[in-house]
Amino acid sequence: MFAADEPTVWVAGAGMDGRAEQSGDFASAFEGAFARLQVLLEMVCVSGDPWPKRVHVAIRRTLSFAADDPAAAAVLTNAALTQGADGFERYERLMAYLAGLLEPGRAESPHGVDLPSTTERSLAGGVATIVANRVDRGRAEELPELSAEVVQFILTPYIGTEEARRIATAADWPGSQPDR
Repeated sequence: MFAADEPTVWVAGAGMDGRAEQSGDFASAFEGAFARLQVLLEMVCVSGDPWPKRVHVAIRRTLSFAADDPAAAAVLTNAALTQGADGFERYERLMAYLAGLLEPGRAESPHGVDLPSTTERSLAGGVATIVANRVDRGRAEELPELSAEVVQFILTPYIGTEEARRIATAADWPGSQPDR
């Protein structure tokens, strides 16, 4: 049994109750989930497709990743924020990574240099909040259904509402649907 003040984390493959048996398990679980997400996203980034299409595909695949492995999504979001300084540091590293993937969007926009410096971090944090909320409520399976809305949310500051909506609803792009 766990002491009430002992930090615990939901970890895929942990004990029968799904809880990590040591606080050190959080670091391993986070790093493993983060590495898997990075591989998924890096594969999209090297595709050579235009940036808006890469965003479209990356978001669909990320939301499917979270739906398919809600324990990993929880470790990257909610659990990280409950782990004190170590968790916050890891969460901030995740947000910085995701924000960095969005920075090329500034070149897509005639007003990209005028966007607030916090744009990418805010967008990444918004998507993380959407994922965390659905996972926390036991509704991770709904995440792929939100893909079009999330794509439009991410692209709008860079390419405008109409173009973001058009791209968000373009389901005919190869690779836009997640491999399940």
